[in-house]
Amino acid sequence: MNSKDQLLKLRKVTQEDCELLWQWANDPIVRAASFSSEPIAWEDHIKWFNNKLISPNCYQFIGLNNEDVAIGQIRFDIDKQLQSIVSISLASNQRNQGYGKLILQMAIDELFQHMSVTNIQALIKPDNFSSIKLFENEGFKKVSFVPIIPNVLAVKYIYERRS
Repeated sequence: MNSKDQLLKLRKVTQEDCELLWQWANDPIVRAASFSSEPIAWEDHIKWFNNKLISPNCYQFIGLNNEDVAIGQIRFDIDKQLQSIVSISLASNQRNQGYGKLILQMAIDELFQHMSVTNIQALIKPDNFSSIKLFENEGFKKVSFVPIIPNVLAVKYIYERRS
């Protein structure tokens, strides 16, 4: 067991995580980093969550610290070309402790171990410097700027599967 495993573990998201993920998604910092900054209505979240939970193309995990406290989430949405888009967020009281890096590393390993994904893409707002730093430090390469919604560009990063 390495030190990373002692600090953090991942488990798959379950139905019981619906409210927690809704609370995290509506955190003001998470909303500001999202391409749609409006608060998410509970009813909309339930529909979205249930669709993600049953989707064979969605892999979502909760990161737990060594006391089994939920500290963050990571989700991979896989398309028909076996490319994945990643989304990650941490509980507000768990930020700036290195957990984002650990969750990302462990989840990438888990995804590549169980899926034939060719690459992972991260779409980040250009002013979201903490996410840009996280993904660049983990080997994601900036490839372009892409339009997400009218008048909003994302910085597109790609992490290629290593053979």
